[in-house]
Amino acid sequence: MGANMSEPTREELLTLALGVLPELPETVDVLSEDGGCFPITISEREEDLLLGYAPRGAIRDDLHLLARLYHPGRGRYEVEFEVVEHFFHSIPEAQVHLAVSGVRHRKARRASPRVAVSTPATARIKYCRSLPRDTELEVRLVDISATGCAFVTQKELATGDLVRVQAVLSGRPIDLEARVVRIDPAPYERYRAGCEITEISDLSRTTISALAAESAESGSEDQRNPEEAAARAESRAASTALSARLGPAIIEDE
Repeated sequence: MGANMSEPTREELLTLALGVLPELPETVDVLSEDGGCFPITISEREEDLLLGYAPRGAIRDDLHLLARLYHPGRGRYEVEFEVVEHFFHSIPEAQVHLAVSGVRHRKARRASPRVAVSTPATARIKYCRSLPRDTELEVRLVDISATGCAFVTQKELATGDLVRVQAVLSGRPIDLEARVVRIDPAPYERYRAGCEITEISDLSRTTISALAAESAESGSEDQRNPEEAAARAESRAASTALSARLGPAIIEDE
């Protein structure tokens, strides 16, 4: 009597994952909890596990991985894997046994309200394909919510890079860890990094949520069109920086 509230079994999760994964064998890109993004070739099912092949240097037992997938008929999904064990396969590759630890449908709407901002920030590298650990980047925060943020940088980062972002919003310090999930070109040879927040203090989360709520209550144009507001903020920041480099304008008589 009553609904069964037990957690889904490994086999049930695997069945759900196979419903949204491409037909095997197939290669999918995964984000690693250790930082970085790399491809895994999933070759077949073995009982309640998946057999695959991955770069040796990126794999360890108990590692958690995340694949973002799009199914034409069902929409966007996130599939979480755990590396149960791995074995030597070749110099570049390891054979891995993967357990599916979660399957989630990604809603089209954002989980948390966001607000367009324009404030200087520091991004310290925790993991990056192209920059050493602890490298500090001076960036401009242009968009933030309790679950994600975006900043503009002169350095081209990559999907999967991990950064620690520090800034001041509404007079309060914000300190969070974020993973780059999207990188796009921005004006003046810069890049816009869209990130998901992986770690954040309760105080920082409360500050961001309050700022987003205040912006929503004000019904500002920036809140209704955050992408346009962010673009305007980036353009203003770029113009200011460019003007500073060029110095005062010189008007010549005709």
